[in-house]
Amino acid sequence: MKKAIIKIGLISLILLLISVSVWLAIEFNQKRLDIENLQAGLSLERSLKAAMQKELSSTKDELDKVKTELENTQKQLNEVNKKFAVAEGNNAKLTEEKKALEARLHSLKELKQAIRQVKQEMWQERYQQLLAKKEMQKQIDAYKLAKGNRGFLLKDSKPTYKPTVKIEVRPGY
Repeated sequence: MKKAIIKIGLISLILLLISVSVWLAIEFNQKRLDIENLQAGLSLERSLKAAMQKELSSTKDELDKVKTELENTQKQLNEVNKKFAVAEGNNAKLTEEKKALEARLHSLKELKQAIRQVKQEMWQERYQQLLAKKEMQKQIDAYKLAKGNRGFLLKDSKPTYKPTVKIEVRPGY
């Protein structure tokens, strides 16, 4: 009986060892599958990370482009605002001048004075034109004199001095 108990103990021990080894094999396979799943998930995560980094770099490039466009637009806006401010200033001045001119032209006395002033300006302009014409004629005369015949009385067989007119009176027979 002792042998039978030992045999039963050995068989139960072998069964226990087999069941433990099967359980260990199942656990090992389970752990291996878990590791493979984790590795597949890791590679998937790495590919997602690479794609996100690519997208991030392209987004950074686009952001840089937008920043430069924004800076250029800000500069243009500042220039336009400066021009607009100058134009507003000029507009204010012109508005004041317009009001002054309207007030002046609505008054009969001021209107007559404005007409006189315009006539005087026209006369001054004509006078300046006359002076310019006289000056031009002086230059032309000086040129002709310099080009002239240097004081000789004949040039090209023609008299250059005042022509003398001879009037002969003959009795009519």
